[in-house]
Amino acid sequence: MTYSEWRDHPPYAEELSKVLETPVLKLALSVIAELTAAKTLGNTNSLMSMANNAHVLFGFDAGRASVISDLENLCRVPEEIKNIEPSYLGNEF
Repeated sequence: MTYSEWRDHPPYAEELSKVLETPVLKLALSVIAELTAAKTLGNTNSLMSMANNAHVLFGFDAGRASVISDLENLCRVPEEIKNIEPSYLGNEF
């Protein structure tokens, strides 16, 4: 399914919102959000020893945060534009 197909069906967003609000999934997402490379790797010495892999490790963390953010964004139903300002109609000249 594409993003456009998802957006063509607003009930999907509403259902996803309900699912993400379930206590177990909400707790799981908060645990995943807290799993950062710095916490996983520990002290400064271990971080420094892994410096050559930092771009991979922090990229992984950014990817995890991005997925959680994207799930939350898919829950939002875009508002329909009802009133178009005159300047957008091409009559401003």
